[in-house]
Amino acid sequence: MRNTQLSTQIKIVNAVIPTAGSIGAQTATVVDTTGYDRVMFVLSTGAAATGATLAFKIQSSTTSGGSYADVSSAALTNLAAASGASKQYVIDMPVQAAKNYLKVVSTVGTDTFANGAIAILYRGISYPV
Repeated sequence: MRNTQLSTQIKIVNAVIPTAGSIGAQTATVVDTTGYDRVMFVLSTGAAATGATLAFKIQSSTTSGGSYADVSSAALTNLAAASGASKQYVIDMPVQAAKNYLKVVSTVGTDTFANGAIAILYRGISYPV
């Protein structure tokens, strides 16, 4: 039996500062994944105006201030106010050692859609399924 505290094996950081979700791109925080082999992004949505939409994708780069490109299969698109408000969504993915700087790009369309996200960095290789 292992006697390890979960908090010693993970790191939790903001990925998108919680916001009321005005129309346009939300402020993203660069997540440095150095030392971890997986990351789980947890997006929380809140109240949304009728007809509002939200898109959420992950981008990666080799440097913190570098050029970011979309990570394939790491996106949530067309979240609608009627079915996507006040919920949590998860994108769990491996970290690429060559592109260990990640950024969440969330974009609100049509009207306000409250949202925020955290990144949970962890070492998944060393633990059994």
